Amino acid sequence: MNALEFNTLSKELIDLAPSIPLSWGKIQNNTTDNKFNLFSCKTIQDLEVKIALLSDADKNYFRRRWFLWQCSRCDEYLFYINDEVTRNPNSKDQNYDIEFYNNLDLRFDVKGTLVPKELRSNFSLQHPEKIVNFYYSKQSVGKRSHLQNRLFIVHHSFKEAKRALELRCAWDYKRIVYRALIHRLKTNKKFISYLNVSAIVVFIVEKQDGSLCYSIA
Repeated sequence: MNALEFNTLSKELIDLAPSIPLSWGKIQNNTTDNKFNLFSCKTIQDLEVKIALLSDADKNYFRRRWFLWQCSRCDEYLFYINDEVTRNPNSKDQNYDIEFYNNLDLRFDVKGTLVPKELRSNFSLQHPEKIVNFYYSKQSVGKRSHLQNRLFIVHHSFKEAKRALELRCAWDYKRIVYRALIHRLKTNKKFISYLNVSAIVVFIVEKQDGSLCYSIA
């Protein structure tokens, strides 16, 4: 991704966010995923052509999956435009997405996500390990996932749950947050451990008054 592609795509995602369903509407599964090659759809228009004859449930599923995929691409871009970060040259490699400071121990898979529904009622920035444990235990089984170091970018709105999707597109704010993380990793390499891997959690949070804050754990 280059700057022009990012500028075009990031604006499109901002416009799309309010219309994307918060939940999948169905369990993620390989049968649905294999109905067509989602990753061949470079634009939302391409996607709409591919899903035109599918059920409404499948349409919502693919719209959400395409939106999240593109948000992940933008998140990774906002990291690797910094000199201290390099992206994995092999886009098909599942071991990591980005590497900090040319340090093999600082390779992470970037995972944009939400506070799990099961944890929202008692959500606290003070207990990031609960989210780490939840997602590794739920998403690192079977061939759909892979156990590796992860950088979780957790989006949460105390104003309205669905706005978590709009927080995914808070690109200007994320530039600031990601720079703060990069700066921290220069001297602070304390992570949350899960089995034999390490995790970082970045919270992007909207307060009740609509203002944004972040926390890095």
